[in-house]
Amino acid sequence: MIRSLSFVYLFIVLAVSYLGGALLFRELPDTTVEKVLRIFDARVVDGYESSFLWPALMTTLFFVVVYILASVRQLRFTVLFFGAVKAVLFGLSAGYLLSSGMRMIEYTVWWFPFQFIMCFLFLTFCAVLSPPFFMRTTGRKKRNTKALVVLFVMTVLVTILEITVFYFLFM
Repeated sequence: MIRSLSFVYLFIVLAVSYLGGALLFRELPDTTVEKVLRIFDARVVDGYESSFLWPALMTTLFFVVVYILASVRQLRFTVLFFGAVKAVLFGLSAGYLLSSGMRMIEYTVWWFPFQFIMCFLFLTFCAVLSPPFFMRTTGRKKRNTKALVVLFVMTVLVTILEITVFYFLFM
């Protein structure tokens, strides 16, 4: 029951954050949205002219920041917040892509499925680092570092596949 509840919890966080990002897109001016999206994934704004290294670097940076925050006991509560921020950026960029006239086939084949999977893997990584209140155990159990490595490797593989699809399938 607890394990299935954690996946439902993560999907709810992902859905609410995605919708929050889509609603945030409607409220912010286009120039502000473009500046924010250029920082996190320039391919959304610039398309094929942007480098493929930047999205991979930003994904790695999210993982590193969350891991560092989880290692400091007083900041551990912010770990799931950063997972939600990544999902908000997913919703914000999806709103921008759809409003900018991206072809629906590119959105459904490239952007949405890969970003959805990467956001869910990142949220799962965050939940393993800092479990929600209903998954916390009492006592001195060590953290399962194998799950963290598996989640990171899965995200690296999905990122490589996503970059491959973006640059070679749609050019």
